[in-house]
Formats: sequence, structure tokens, C-alpha cells
Amino acid sequence: MLIYRVQERKATAGPMWFDMPRIDLTPELKRDMQLLKMRGVLDPKRHYKKENGKAKAPEYAQIGTVIEGNTEFFSARINKRDRKRTLVEEVLAGEANSGRFKRKYDEIQASKTSGKKAFYKALKAKRKGRVEK
Repeated sequence: MLIYRVQERKATAGPMWFDMPRIDLTPELKRDMQLLKMRGVLDPKRHYKKENGKAKAPEYAQIGTVIEGNTEFFSARINKRDRKRTLVEEVLAGEANSGRFKRKYDEIQASKTSGKKAFYKALKAKRKGRVEK
């Protein structure tokens, strides 16, 4: 009887936490947790509290689906074609529309290559009277 209670306690977070179940970390769930951890990168206008770099995944958690109410049909509704299965797919679809990550990557690459071989090639091309990219 005592062993059964110990196992039951370990399976849930306890009655003070509404018997929240222990979470099984799947690869999809790990990706979603990592995305939530790095959510500050996704939107430059929104700022989040800094997290400890060594934070582990929670031991007890629940995953659900947000269902909008009847009154939010026009104001806060996501169209069926825009809905995705996971959070990662949703973010990648948003990135495909905005192109922000690709633009930032190109900016970083341009700043890294400035003053190196590409700069020298452009300078030589200017001397010869040609404009190259």
C-alpha cells in the first residue's frame, strides 16, 4: 500500500497542483520547449525576461489546444489554412511570410565579409570601370 502511494505521488504533481501528470519528453515536445526558451529571437518588438541558460524541462506539465470562443470569430480567429500542428511549424510558416530571418542572416553575412576578399574584388572591379556584385 505504501509503495503504491509513493508511485502515485511520483506520477502526478500532487493535489495542490491539481494532480498534474508527469511529462514524457518526445522530440516534438523538446523542440517546442526550445522554441519557447528562444522566443525572444522571434519578435524583435517584444521583450521577455531573461532565463537561466541551464534551465531543464519541467518535470510535470500539461499540453493543450487553445480554442477560441464564439465571440472571437472575427477578431482573434486563426484561419484553418493558417493553423499548424505544432508551434515550430507555425513559427516556420510565419517566417516564410515575413522573410525576417533570411534578411537578418544576409545582413550579418554582408557585415562579416566586408573588408575581406569581397571588398578587394569590388575595389579592383571599380578600378577597371566595372561594377560587380
